[in-house]
Amino acid sequence: MAFAQALGKGWVVTALTVRYLLTTRRVIAMALFAAVPLLLAGSLALARVPTFDILLFQVLMVPLFLQVVLIFVTLVNAAPLIREEIEDNTLPYLLTRPIGKPAIVAWKYAGYLVAVLVLLVPPFVLAYGVTEAYGGLALGTDSDVLAGFLVATVLGSAAYGALFLFISVVLRKPLAVGLLIGFVWESVVGSIPGNVPKFSVIYYLRSILKGMIDVGPLSGFPTDVSAGVAAGVLVGLSVAFLVAAMAVFQRNEFRQKA
Repeated sequence: MAFAQALGKGWVVTALTVRYLLTTRRVIAMALFAAVPLLLAGSLALARVPTFDILLFQVLMVPLFLQVVLIFVTLVNAAPLIREEIEDNTLPYLLTRPIGKPAIVAWKYAGYLVAVLVLLVPPFVLAYGVTEAYGGLALGTDSDVLAGFLVATVLGSAAYGALFLFISVVLRKPLAVGLLIGFVWESVVGSIPGNVPKFSVIYYLRSILKGMIDVGPLSGFPTDVSAGVAAGVLVGLSVAFLVAAMAVFQRNEFRQKA
């Protein structure tokens, strides 16, 4: 009974978070940005590019979708989860609800994950479908490519979201720091020798794609981490950053602004 009540209270927070992320004016820009893979695939098909196939699709999607769209959409949606509540002076009202502070963070994170996947997954699946249709192939012909990118999307959204959520709890300007991490560190870390690249999310996302896709641009990616291990690392990172965010949020005191 108590568990059902706690689940019901948490679901309210999650539903409110999903509604907030998917109904504000910001969602229009996010939806257009998330639709870039579909717009690109459609443009290549309409232009009748002769080399447009599943390999070219991967060559374009790894840097565009994985390293730009995914990071930007997760950052813009995760960073404001707690920080905007604080800045808008709505957090004290939320804290009056009969639910613990760590639970608020966890349920809001769940709402974030639902909203982000709603934005990211459909356009990518449609872009994949356009690519296969252009080549006259069945939708399941290159199912390993679709599965690999979907797994990377889900785990990447979870890991980046937990990281950016933690930053938003700790810092007053999470977007600036998130941009540095997402578009500077994650971009240049691959060129650093040794084990340094393993301190980035993108390394494990690429390892997943290499392990799950038979033929692709990441076939020669230098990694000694299997797809399963990479997935486990990303799940662990997600849990670690989420727990850290919950712990920091629990210790902070928030008062209603005059």
